[in-house]
Parts: sequence; structure tokens; C-alpha cells
Amino acid sequence: MSYFGEDPPDYIVGIDFGQTYTGVVWTNLLNKNSTTATQSIRDWPGLPSDSVETKVPTKIAYPRDGSAPWWGFLCDNEEEYYEEADLREHFKIYLDQDAIDGAYSRGVRDIPETVTEAMRLIADYLTQIYQHIKFSIESATGSWKDKRVEFVFSLPTTWNSLDITNNFNDAIRTAGFAAENPEKHSARVELTEAEAAAVYMAISPPFALERGDIVLICDAGGGTTDLGLIEVLNGNPEVPALKQVAAVKGVGIGSAMIDRAFELLVQRRLDQYPDANLSDDLANKLARSDSFQSIKHNFGMRAGTQVAYKLPLYKLGLGVSQDFSHPELGIEGGKMCFSKSEIQALFDVQIRGIIKQIDKQLDWMHSNRPNDYVRMLVLSGGLGGSEYVKTEIQKHHLANRPANGPKMLILKSRDPRLAVVKGLVTDRRQKLISGAATLKTRIARASYGVLCRVPYDPAIHIGAKTEPDPFNKKLKWALMQMDWLVKKGDTVDTDSSIERPFSRRLVPGDQNRKFDTVILISHEDPEKLPSSFSGPGIYKLCTIQSDLKEVLEEEFELRNKRPWQGKKYYIARFTVRMIIAPADLKFELWFNGKRYNRGHDPLLIEWDQVGASARPPSCDGATTPADGWESYNPQRVHSP
Repeated sequence: MSYFGEDPPDYIVGIDFGQTYTGVVWTNLLNKNSTTATQSIRDWPGLPSDSVETKVPTKIAYPRDGSAPWWGFLCDNEEEYYEEADLREHFKIYLDQDAIDGAYSRGVRDIPETVTEAMRLIADYLTQIYQHIKFSIESATGSWKDKRVEFVFSLPTTWNSLDITNNFNDAIRTAGFAAENPEKHSARVELTEAEAAAVYMAISPPFALERGDIVLICDAGGGTTDLGLIEVLNGNPEVPALKQVAAVKGVGIGSAMIDRAFELLVQRRLDQYPDANLSDDLANKLARSDSFQSIKHNFGMRAGTQVAYKLPLYKLGLGVSQDFSHPELGIEGGKMCFSKSEIQALFDVQIRGIIKQIDKQLDWMHSNRPNDYVRMLVLSGGLGGSEYVKTEIQKHHLANRPANGPKMLILKSRDPRLAVVKGLVTDRRQKLISGAATLKTRIARASYGVLCRVPYDPAIHIGAKTEPDPFNKKLKWALMQMDWLVKKGDTVDTDSSIERPFSRRLVPGDQNRKFDTVILISHEDPEKLPSSFSGPGIYKLCTIQSDLKEVLEEEFELRNKRPWQGKKYYIARFTVRMIIAPADLKFELWFNGKRYNRGHDPLLIEWDQVGASARPPSCDGATTPADGWESYNPQRVHSP
């Protein structure tokens, strides 16, 4: 079963676009005899011919001579040609202006100045990713132009406003995903990183799962750490089933922050001894260097832990020779030295932040499900896969056993770096093959409603704007009223849509078949949601224009057929279906019990900048949309 009954794809390609590294996994649904459900791309450009890597660096460099950009492993951090190119990295998280402004206020270097620039960097990088995916898969299967190909992307839980997701979707389209054959190729954002990591845990569990087990997922990557509490409905790894216990959470903690902290550490040393006359770029380039990245990736492992670490400066292309020494700066023989405690301190700040978020999830369990226990904490992601991170979390847990997880096991995912992208593809594959997604339910992170008019009740609609019904003198309408489709904290079935039936009255001969539906969003607590648009904390999210221009007048319901009944009119009844994805909404128009599609695009969605940018906590400034819809059904309708 696929969303809204579209034709199933031949290939599913999952892309985990990360702050520091990007992973790609794909599956061939045409090969029924394959013993491998998924396979990852490992043959990245720039690697030695005998090497493979599960992920590629999220980096792109623009040569100053205007030639084609370098990307991924082609960007060698320790080559002098960086004097001839502009290297850009760590740009994923800057798809909203608040993140950019915050980074500038903290003195972060080499970040996009605007969201538009960030979108360009993401699109340029994803263009390279797309072209290599195409090359790699077609090398194994032949041309995919006439095959149905579905590209699915994960997203961090910190992206809690729709404008960020919309910006990301625009970058994906600009990069060329689905452009080769728009009729058969598609691209969309599918799961949060925490959700995808949970799916991978279920298909590749550390040990046998049982119905009712509650698992805390912690996916700590390059730029964000995503957490999710999930409950096991079916522990069979062949057809697992999960449901969310609480809404996924995200925080800006990741390995890129360790790089930033190391850069500041080096810069503080250099600032104390300006007489050394070293390059202003030394701290930044040393933090990017392969030597420091190797230390970071192996810290905490027996083979990677040393009393002192010596990082070569002469490989940075900054004019430092192997004979250069400066005892006060800790430089000896062209290498800068750092103690184990200095490197450990870089990690500890991030680990304390992760532990704080884990404790918040356990506190939530204690307050909301006091009789249930968290059986295990599963760590994934580049930072989550660190042995040192796992060890420090275990120490904290042993010293502070939580009431709802006194015997909680702390485990690493079987494949920490690819857990997200493998879960992303597997969930979609299972939904197509078995008819049901692994993640059965999710918790709504916001409230969504429809702006409508309802029959006026003086006891309820005190102070509301009203208007008379032009076809029924006895009827009066209350305007600008809210019909909440789903409320924040509601459990939403991932295999179902939420639908609302609406109607519009037409005068005979009226050829206008375009009707607007205004969708609103609120991040307020459910008990604070108002019944009208005049209440606080509600924002216009988007306007959906439903176009029924191909419907004949006789297909509508005729009213007042007799002259004495009043003015003759038609009622156009139709339904807008909505699927609530983690940070996205999908809509479809239904008429006479069928999906409406008669030779033109039946829906046009216009996003409102203020509403799409709204996020908790709510802020003022929403614009007032036009009134229009009639809602006769206040009950929530969930339709498969």
C-alpha cells in the first residue's frame, strides 16, 4: 500500500543528508529473488580504487577558476589546492534565518549569509549526490529512465516548522531528483531521523523484542541529536510494528560542535602568541583536517586512546615546515600537541547535553506512564556510535538509575552510521510489500485545523462575525470558526489520512469551480486551542485551491427544484484528504468517493510564510485569511 494509492516504485533510494556525512541506501523491488533487501552506495568519487566507505563527506568546494565543483572525498582537507577553491561544509542546518543569526552571534565562521545561499549550497551538493546515485545504480541495473524510482529523504526533528521542510524540498527539486522522468520518478521527505533509526532497530534488534517493550532511540549525528520513545507492537524483525509513545524531540548537539570547540581551543592558543606569525586559517583548517577527524572518530576505543595527540600542521598548506617548533604553543617538529584531557573535554560538553535530553525523556515517562519501563536505550549516528559516548552515558545511568528505567540496557545500533537511511528505505519497502508501515502511529507535533463557517448559535458564538445565508433567510452563519482536524499530542495513524467533507453552493450557470480551503496551525497546548480564528497562537499555514472545473453541473446536487422553494442552486460536495507527515503535509481532493484527477492538477497549495515559519513557542504576527468554508461534520474522520 502506498500513499493515496499511487503506483509502486521499482527502486526505492534513501538519502540521509547529514551535517557532516551523507549516506545512500537503495533497494530493487523488481528483483524478487534477491537475498539482500537493501544495499548501500560505497564507491564514492575520490576514494582509492581499493577502498569503500559507507558515507561521503557533506562538503563541496568551488574552484576560483569557475570549473566544476569538487565534493565529498574529492575535497582533501590537507591539500594546498584549497588556496584555489572555496570549501563549504556544515551548511545543512541553515535553512532558516534564526539558525543563521544564532550562528553569527556565536562567532561561527564560514556559514551561509542567507537561507537562499544555504539552499544553493544544499542543491549544489545534492546535485552531485544525485548524479553519483544515478551512475552507481544504473551501472548495476541498466538505465532507470523508464523505471519507477522513488527517492526518500530523512529530516532532523529540529526542523519543526514547515518552511524549513519546504526549503529543503525546493533544494531537492533543484538538484534534479525526479527531473529525468517526472511521470515515474518522485522525491519526498519521509521520516524523521529518530523514526528511521527506530525502524532499523526493529528490523535489526540487539536482541529479541517483545510486544510492549518501550525503547528510547537516540540518534546523535553531525549537527543534531534526535530522540524518540517507541513501543513495540510486533517484535518479529521480518514484519515489525512500532508506535510512538511521545512526540520526537531534537536538539542541536552533534559531532560538528566538537569540531567547532576544537577550533576555538586552537585559536585561543594562537591568540596568546601572535608573535608566532601563523596563518589566521590554521585553527579552522586543523579542525577540518583528517588527522583531527581520525582522533575524533576513534576516541574512547583502546587503539585510539593516547596520552597525547600530535597533529601535523605542515600538511595544511599554510607554510608551516616540519622543522618549526614553538614550545608555548605546544608545537614540536611541525606538530601541535594536545593532552588526552583536552580532547576528552571536547566530547564531555556534548555528552552532558545528550544525557540531559535522555533524562528529559525518562522524566516524561515517569510523569505520563509511571507504571511502564524503558527496556533499552539504543544509540545510533556518527556521534552515537562513539564508544566513549556510550561509556559515559552508561556511567551516568549506573550512578543515577531512573525510576522508569532502572535496568535499562544501553546499546549501540548494529550499524550506527547507516541506521537512519536503512530504516528509511526498509519502512517504505515494508509498506509497499506488506501494506503497512513499520511505524504504525506517530504523535502530532502541532494542531491543524480548517477555517470555516458554521450555523450560528448565539449561546456559543458570542461576539463572532456573522452573515445571512443568501439561499435560506432563516439561516445565519458564524464566520472565522475553527474545525480542528488533529490536535497536538493526538495519535495519528500513519497508514490513514484525515479527511473533511466540505460543500460550496453554486448558482446555475456559474462556471467557477475553484474553491479555497484555508489550513491553520497552532503549537499551543490542546486545552488552549480556541474555537475561532480570533484566538491567540493560530496561524494561517496554507491555502488549498480545489479545482473542479471538469465536473459537469448535473454531477452536483440540485436544490430548490420547485419555484416556490426559493432560489435554485447546486451544492458541490467534496473532500480534502490530508496526511500528516513528520514535518510535512500531503493533500488530495476527492469527489463522489473517488480521487479527483481529470486532466489537470486538482490542487494548488499556497504556503503562508508566517504560518509555515511558526514553531513553538508561538509568536504573534499572523495574517488573517479570508473566510469561506462550510463544515457540517465536526467529528474527525480517519479514512484508509
